[in-house]
Amino acid sequence: AINLLPSSEVRDTPYADYAVTPVELPGHERPRAFFVNNSLASLIDAGEPPRYARYVQHLRHILLDELAFAGREVLVLGAGGFTLSHREPANRYTFVDIDPQIRAIAETRFLQGPIRGEFVVDDARRFVRSTDKRYDAVVVDVFSSHTSIPGHLVTREFWQDARRVLAPDGVLLANLILDGRLETPYARNLLATIDSVFGRCAVEVLHKGKPLSNVVVSCYAGSRPGPAAAYSDERNAADVDLARSR
Repeated sequence: AINLLPSSEVRDTPYADYAVTPVELPGHERPRAFFVNNSLASLIDAGEPPRYARYVQHLRHILLDELAFAGREVLVLGAGGFTLSHREPANRYTFVDIDPQIRAIAETRFLQGPIRGEFVVDDARRFVRSTDKRYDAVVVDVFSSHTSIPGHLVTREFWQDARRVLAPDGVLLANLILDGRLETPYARNLLATIDSVFGRCAVEVLHKGKPLSNVVVSCYAGSRPGPAAAYSDERNAADVDLARSR
């Protein structure tokens, strides 16, 4: 559990309220938290190497270890605390956020140093709809509060635009806050919306024992939605399907 300590570093902008505060977190060395609209957006500590929020560490693991990204272009929709690229020189990062002041606040109060990468002030949906650039990865991490994604960034049309900016072999990674069992209408419908654009995507629940959890969804630009049918005793094509899949 995260325990808040007293803080006086609060900043308001026309888009959000920001606060950077030290916290107590087991296993971390002098961690500090970046709050947006009173919701935890990012973490960093003083360890070597630094540790970050669990979902950020998981995203970094996917990009750097599992996919072995190096020299790639990574688009991050929603700047948060800019920790995805912190001390990460292997790839080129572009952060898109609607608030022009979030960079200065993060650099001076949270990261305590410059961000790594380019910062673009824009609405995430407008950016993916208008840019001509293609990216090897698109990371969707857009929230107006801890659990709320802006409504125009959950629709099928948004995911289609996000797919459009992927390179042919690119990957989309989305950080969502959903119920840990993925049973609510919101969880079912949001995941179904993403699948309707990309086909079957990997879904990882990071905090299975909690009512709300970070859920990381991984989709590939080369995948396509397709028909599916349940296996039954009367019509069981599992062996044939398995053979065709290898």
